[in-house]
Amino acid sequence: MRARLEAAWAGLNDREKRLVGIMGVVFALLAIFLPMYLLSTSIAALEDENEEIATVMRDIERAAPQLAEREAARRAAEARYDIQAPALSSLLEAQSRDQTMAINAVTNQPEVQEGRFRRRHVRASFPGTGLRAAVKLMNSLEASQYPIALERVHIDHFAPGEDRYNVELGVITYDRQGPAEGAAPATPARPQPAGRAGPPTP
Repeated sequence: MRARLEAAWAGLNDREKRLVGIMGVVFALLAIFLPMYLLSTSIAALEDENEEIATVMRDIERAAPQLAEREAARRAAEARYDIQAPALSSLLEAQSRDQTMAINAVTNQPEVQEGRFRRRHVRASFPGTGLRAAVKLMNSLEASQYPIALERVHIDHFAPGEDRYNVELGVITYDRQGPAEGAAPATPARPQPAGRAGPPTP
């Protein structure tokens, strides 16, 4: 093999020998620098990827307080449903008595199932009431420990020139069905003796 290569080399003229030499130098340079180029390219790509990861981590770290606030707000909102509101008609009657307001018609609206919550809805009218008493009633309902909200407020003047108004309020509440979101599964209750009183099975 070597003898044939030497014979082939000897048969080349000077110009051909120069071309072969140039090609050899080119191949040698490619053999040296191509791996280095590929390696540097891979390292640069890894550095870019690491920088992107570091940027995301910094963004997450900066957003940590906001995420914690959102989680706390979510938990607080979820905790409101730990206490189920009583019958809304009874609640309105009790709250209006505290404000010495006369309650007239109370209309229960149909219950609606929304996901894992059941919505209860009632509307009530209070004829000839003072505006201050009506505002205090609405504030007490909004500040209640129960998950209730005002759905409707309608006020008409009952007697012009006097502090007497016809007030209509719509109040809604949501009853959570099942445990709180993210809560641990409840421990199964122990069997009760036959005949013992207990809550009705849903």
